[in-house]
Amino acid sequence: MPTNDEDLLVITHFYPAALRILTCVVAVCSAVAATLLGTAPPPEGLKVLDPADLRTTAVILTMALGVVAPVAMMIVDPLKCLLLKACVFTASAMGNALMLSPLLVVPFQETPTAMAVVCSIAVTLASIVTFMESIERRNARRRANT
Repeated sequence: MPTNDEDLLVITHFYPAALRILTCVVAVCSAVAATLLGTAPPPEGLKVLDPADLRTTAVILTMALGVVAPVAMMIVDPLKCLLLKACVFTASAMGNALMLSPLLVVPFQETPTAMAVVCSIAVTLASIVTFMESIERRNARRRANT
């Protein structure tokens, strides 16, 4: 029966592959959701906000936070800048979650948006666990050298 330490090592061991796979899922799902929103008519029933501007802003934010930023994090070495990756994927999850607003959502958009949110949260958690594991390894090496 594996212990918690062995579970952490498994997450750290598979983190680079999981990062690539989940980043691709986030980018594709975000792009699909942004495309669906961009091709839909502007939302109706808004009194204060301009519907076309709201839709355009949502599409741009989704492309920036859901596609460009995660793909940029994939370019960096998988085991470097782990806290930055956690922050970027948290922002990606929040940006995609905002797309689920009843004012913005269009048919067929909910599924790719929800998948992007879940995958972004998974990468965030994996990045934090991997970061904590690297700190633990560094502290263990420091204790062994002392």
